[in-house]
Amino acid sequence: MINYRKIFARYYVAVRPQTNELHTVHKEGCPFMPDDKKRIFLGSFISGDDAAQESQKYFFGINKCQFCSKDHSRDTREPVFSEIDNNSYIPTENQISMSQNGALYYYMN
Repeated sequence: MINYRKIFARYYVAVRPQTNELHTVHKEGCPFMPDDKKRIFLGSFISGDDAAQESQKYFFGINKCQFCSKDHSRDTREPVFSEIDNNSYIPTENQISMSQNGALYYYMN
């Protein structure tokens, strides 16, 4: 079953423009989102681009929030050694068996 709450996010547009005269589109949960009375609910969208397009029905000058428009869930960098889960490489006791000549072997389930 697909969890649509993880795919779609709720987006809002600020009623008051920034100093550059652009209205900012925010994703729900953004720490920079304006108060309830100072924003318009745009709907649930897969991307901020779709929400920005919807916000053009309300305002001409649109800007996506630099903080919440980034995809923070996707980590494309290589993990450093301290972040690698080494427990997955160490066999448990039930994965280790001893051969007749005393050598240790392990198998993965």
